[in-house]
Amino acid sequence: MRRRSAPFASLLALLALAGCATPYAQGRTALRQERYDEAASHFTEALARDPGRLDARAGLGVARYKLGAFDEADAALRQVVAAAPKHAEARFYLALTYLQKGQNSAAEEQLMALLALEPHPRIAAQIDRALKVIRAGPLSDEVKRFVAASLEDEVEWEQEVREAERAQRVYVVEPPGLIYWPPYWYP
Repeated sequence: MRRRSAPFASLLALLALAGCATPYAQGRTALRQERYDEAASHFTEALARDPGRLDARAGLGVARYKLGAFDEADAALRQVVAAAPKHAEARFYLALTYLQKGQNSAAEEQLMALLALEPHPRIAAQIDRALKVIRAGPLSDEVKRFVAASLEDEVEWEQEVREAERAQRVYVVEPPGLIYWPPYWYP
């Protein structure tokens, strides 16, 4: 009887730990896994608990953008940018939201503000290219999607590089000179 209850107890422990994740963390995970409806739900729950939480409001704006709910994304992201003008993620997705809504001058303004925050040089170069396309004149829906996707791809590339660099770090721990590699590291 005890042998049968051990796996059940382990399962209960895992379920209890899974329930400990905050709605914000669950929203970020869902966003990374492209489960945008679920992400929006978690961010909404996080905001119900703490309405002033800008990171949750930004996450909600990104999820709404990904769902194509541009007016809702616009409202959430504008609130974040108003409260935290240097919030790069909010500015980035607000620019993309304006672009998708056909508000090219507002998109250009947000992209220029994003450049002032000095993003990675590759991202800055892609923003410059996108600005040239936006300034060239009216954009078809297909061109808007292409410009937005190219910008998002560049930002995702930069995040992946940052995560890979973080995974490659070697940590020195006590006693001095003992080197520790995280468990996923195989030298």
